[in-house]
Amino acid sequence: MRSERQAIDNLRLRNAARPPLPCFESIVENTSADTMFFLVRAHGQDQRDPVVSLLQTLDLTITDEPAGTFDVSEYAAAFLFDANGVGVTQTLGAFRLGYGGHFGDLSDVKHGKWVSGTTVPVGCFVFHRSGTDETGTLEDHLAPMAASAWPQRYAGAEGFIDGNRTADDKVSTKQAERLKAIITVSGQFDNPGDPLSNVIGRNGLPQSQFQASPLSAELADFLTGTPWSGA
Repeated sequence: MRSERQAIDNLRLRNAARPPLPCFESIVENTSADTMFFLVRAHGQDQRDPVVSLLQTLDLTITDEPAGTFDVSEYAAAFLFDANGVGVTQTLGAFRLGYGGHFGDLSDVKHGKWVSGTTVPVGCFVFHRSGTDETGTLEDHLAPMAASAWPQRYAGAEGFIDGNRTADDKVSTKQAERLKAIITVSGQFDNPGDPLSNVIGRNGLPQSQFQASPLSAELADFLTGTPWSGA
């Protein structure tokens, strides 16, 4: 009877489970440009409804608060996606279809570019391997950085993951998951027990690796190119 009750409780917990809601993860301030960047973790590309709900709340907060209590004159929305196996073109197509109802006409949105004829400026940046390979993820760029920063540790982590995985493991079915695991293991020596976000964070992967990466420059140009109305 006890095991049956536990099975029922476990079933209830599984049925009650929901994907985590989008949340603000970090804030970066550019004082010279009088701009703040709020990083929102959406927890997947299929989170369109909760992301739109968050944006609607932001709209109401800005417009309904008395002058001087919420000192934000305007905002823009930059979306960062992984191309995964479908590629840049299909990723952008899904974005236009999913978010056009909220922002307006997104037909001109392109990778690394902005559109300004919408309710707010909207931009998209899709992580992919190269100009000739439009599939892939952010990890395809992080992995070479980690291998350059920690060559012996990266090689050891790669050998451990590849030498112990089975065909059904996530690291075997998805290349991005494999790279995440290798990078995370490589960084455990200075960040024991920490997740990937910490391994590549301020106290993890050296800043020199990001500074030398063409991707970092491309992403910085994209974000600083926001078409503000007063610019």
